[in-house]
Amino acid sequence: MAITTIFSNEIDEDDNNLEKYFDKLQILNQSVWDNICNRPQIVKWLEQFTGSIISEEEEQKYMLFALSKFMYFSQRMVREMLISLYRDIIRAPIIQKIRRDNKDTTDYELLSNLYSDSLNATRFIGVGNPAESGAHLLYIFRQVNSLETKLFCDLHGAFDIEIKSDENIIDWKARDEDIKKYIFFDDFVGGGTQASRYLEKPIASIRKRYPDVELLFISLFSTSQGLNKLNQENLFNGKASCLFELDDTFKSCSSGARYFDKSPSWFSLDTFRNIATYYGSSLYEQPLGHGDCELLLGFSHNTPNNTLPIFWKNSSTNGVVAHWYPVFERFDKNYGLPRRVK
Repeated sequence: MAITTIFSNEIDEDDNNLEKYFDKLQILNQSVWDNICNRPQIVKWLEQFTGSIISEEEEQKYMLFALSKFMYFSQRMVREMLISLYRDIIRAPIIQKIRRDNKDTTDYELLSNLYSDSLNATRFIGVGNPAESGAHLLYIFRQVNSLETKLFCDLHGAFDIEIKSDENIIDWKARDEDIKKYIFFDDFVGGGTQASRYLEKPIASIRKRYPDVELLFISLFSTSQGLNKLNQENLFNGKASCLFELDDTFKSCSSGARYFDKSPSWFSLDTFRNIATYYGSSLYEQPLGHGDCELLLGFSHNTPNNTLPIFWKNSSTNGVVAHWYPVFERFDKNYGLPRRVK
């Protein structure tokens, strides 16, 4: 079937005018998505749904409707969220504590000086490799909140590693023992396994050696599952938080999906799930997204693999050979090839 049929002006019964969904996408693209997803791109993506589950026209109708519900955050929006993250999760609680500790003072100069002292005893640390998205956004976080560069480092910039060979134990020693708070940062938390794998042993060592040091974790977005994992006692023990928490209603293929709470009567969640699963299974080992998160979520700097792969997969990600054209392309991490054994 020609793709032009999908965008015809004919109006079928029961909210079946597909052109209006494309009109909505045009508005989203121009006002929110920074013009990264235009009509030719959408058409090229839609043409890959060729009628393997239901008719070609109906599959493309489902995908167009789902695309109109996709949550994409432009660079401008991400910058505003980083401002809110600092203001609401970092600055406000510290100011509130300073006021409580000083008889609810409203003395601006006193509050400012004490806040500056608290900030100087704090270090922000990006989770993972310095070339990954957490560290990249931490750079923007510093810019938009006018913070000094000395407040930022990576894990190895904040701590030295001491190896006790007789006990086969790795110990993490602070480079500056005047630091009283370490705030770990990442842009997005899916299942929480990557952050926990990276941080569990260092945190255990730091907490044992410096029991009075405060360890926190912040992110822009986190699934409820990931946030619960990071808040376990062996990790951040209730001190992991995010700006937006994604509960199970953000699972696009499961009952109660908030994306489709006002869907037209022709839309079936089971059918959408079948389409996403069928085409996604040839693109990624988890066709409903990493950890079966089923998200419809993307950012200007990247798209999480927790999003349905039919939206982000390209021919190079994750080593899977698949000729697929994405609408919100994911740039996967390149961990390099295994070393050759000589």
